[in-house]
Amino acid sequence: MDQTAEQSQAGDAAWVGEERWKPIVLEAVKLRQVAGESAVRILVGEHAILVAGDEKHVVGVVFIKGHPVVKSVVRMVRQLMRLPANALPAL
Repeated sequence: MDQTAEQSQAGDAAWVGEERWKPIVLEAVKLRQVAGESAVRILVGEHAILVAGDEKHVVGVVFIKGHPVVKSVVRMVRQLMRLPANALPAL
């Protein structure tokens, strides 16, 4: 899930993947806002959801817990969130 501030106000988000996860990830985005954190990780059965962002841009990813790629993707998301907004690659 990829969501800009404008998409958030409209209740919309760019989504790629299984549709059944979309409402769960969008609720995780709301939880991140309520918690006042830059990132939250939520466990759902055998999966983990990472939602990270700032006031302008939020990214959400669903993982299988313990999958070897998780560490790399989490690191990549953190690095993206550190970049200035004008340096983010176009999706």
